[in-house]
Amino acid sequence: MTNPYETPLSVAGVEAESSASLAELVRGWEKTRLWYNGILLLPGIGTLAIPVVRETLPIPAAVVIAITLGLSANAAFFLGPLAELYFRGLFLKGKPAPILRRLLLIGGLLISFGAMVVFLIASFFATK
Repeated sequence: MTNPYETPLSVAGVEAESSASLAELVRGWEKTRLWYNGILLLPGIGTLAIPVVRETLPIPAAVVIAITLGLSANAAFFLGPLAELYFRGLFLKGKPAPILRRLLLIGGLLISFGAMVVFLIASFFATK
């Protein structure tokens, strides 16, 4: 006799499959985080170095901004796996989609580089 309190999904064994799919998603994105941070590191340092050299941004302020931006970039990175989770859940029945992950990563990098360009443009108009 079956348990009347069990959901039909747990009876069919779908929960184990969903758990494996979620684990793959998390592991894949955590590997991608290293690339994301590595790609943004040097341009980010350069973006902050220019106003420091031009003396429109004091070094202590640049350090605080660098730490804040690093933490913010990693918090924003979480939107990638979240978007993939929803997309896979709604349209792909939980199946992996490597091309989707790459597109989301590239989109996130483009947004981050766009923010750096805006910061650089603003720093050139800053006065001493």
